[in-house]
Amino acid sequence: MSKIVKTKPDVLRVTEFILDKNKSGDRFSVCEAAKTPELNGINEYRIAEIMRDICLEPNGPNSIEELTRVSNDYSHNQSGNWQLNASTYFGYLSYLSVKESEKSNHLAVKTLRVAIATIIVSVLIPLIAA
Repeated sequence: MSKIVKTKPDVLRVTEFILDKNKSGDRFSVCEAAKTPELNGINEYRIAEIMRDICLEPNGPNSIEELTRVSNDYSHNQSGNWQLNASTYFGYLSYLSVKESEKSNHLAVKTLRVAIATIIVSVLIPLIAA
């Protein structure tokens, strides 16, 4: 399981949790998700709300309402094959792309600084030697 940072927004944490569970082929319930270290601090109601918004029907038509209903009948204890809907998945890929771009930009700035320093040194050394 990848490291899920608890300072990230709840929606992002749940999204990453679902993707990690998909990689390992694990089915899970809202109740089980709420008890994991990755989603610690997010209550069952909030997890269910997020999953209703970002997931496909886990066990066929109309199953999402049943599996995300947190009530005394404990239907949220039933496991489902949770997968992200297309817009959430591609939104997450866009998020990752932006994060990679930020890393690349930081690296480019550092490289530019080294290049400028190299140019300055290469100009100054002949002047000092003369």
